[in-house]
Parts: sequence; structure tokens; C-alpha cells
Amino acid sequence: MRITIKMMGQLRSLQSEGQSTVVLDLSPGSTVADAIRTAGVPDGEPWNASVAGQLVYAEHPLEEGDSLLVFAPIAGGCKSL
Repeated sequence: MRITIKMMGQLRSLQSEGQSTVVLDLSPGSTVADAIRTAGVPDGEPWNASVAGQLVYAEHPLEEGDSLLVFAPIAGGCKSL
């Protein structure tokens, strides 16, 4: 099955020539973790992902034609005053 991964922020630097979009051919039943590993993100590198605007986890099964957005975890906020 064919999926598209769009890497955001610092994760783009993990792609050859800093490409932000990668098209992958994966086996049916592949998960988000499989796709991210195939795209070259090293084990232990923190990431978040979404499919169709919904946050997904590593074990989420992908389907033909899915577009996966992968981005670094976001931290922030402020302390109560």
C-alpha cells in the first residue's frame, strides 16, 4: 500500500536533502511505527503523528492512501501566577 509522510520541523533534517514529503510503499497492515521507521526516523527519536487531523499512536494501522503528518513533540505553557 502507498502512503505519504510529511515531516515537519527538525524531523525534516532526517530525510535526504531535507525533503519534507516522502511517499512509501508498505505492506498491508503496516502501522504508524512501521512507516516512521521506514522513513528513516531513528528508534528513540521523539515524534507525534496525525492521520486526517487526528492524533495517532505507534500501533495505529495505516490504510492505502493515508497521509501521515509527523512532527516533534510540543512543550510549553506557563506557570500559574
